[in-house]
Amino acid sequence: MSKKLKIILSITVVLFGIYFINLALKDDVREIKKAMYSLNQPMTNIAHIEFLDNNQAIAFYEWGNQENLHFGSVLFKKNALGWKLVSSSTGELSHGYKLDWGFSNLESHFSDYTDLIRGKILDSQIEEVNVKTNGGNEFKAKLIEYNNDEKFWFLVTNGEDLIGSTITGLSSDGKIIEQITQ
Repeated sequence: MSKKLKIILSITVVLFGIYFINLALKDDVREIKKAMYSLNQPMTNIAHIEFLDNNQAIAFYEWGNQENLHFGSVLFKKNALGWKLVSSSTGELSHGYKLDWGFSNLESHFSDYTDLIRGKILDSQIEEVNVKTNGGNEFKAKLIEYNNDEKFWFLVTNGEDLIGSTITGLSSDGKIIEQITQ
């Protein structure tokens, strides 16, 4: 191999190494937030970012004002260039309910995950959210607190169909505050 070819290969290897080290050291949260704000939705507030693994994440957020508030989720995948927004889902909050919900199919975007069901908790008495599928399986949703006094819930499954599930918001003593069959 000629000396010139060895130098070119060495420089190429060094440049690729620097590129991948730079990519690995990027702040994932900052990159996802930057992509979220590029949606240009007014008064966007990111409530939580859930990392499913090193290359897949879901950002939960709200946008708009109190009279026209929306809650949603954005799916992100990490590739060689950083975090890429692959899908989003949002809906306006209905103030007549105590428990909001929304559904996203994850199969076409994420490996190892099939369904996402999520929503904002609109009644401070709700301390637990349970999801019962049509198949009779029951799950306790994960609750996230944000902005000191607000909460939302979500459930991600792998293979469990969440369409048609019954969602139950419970108080700390087990009293049903709201029950919705989607």
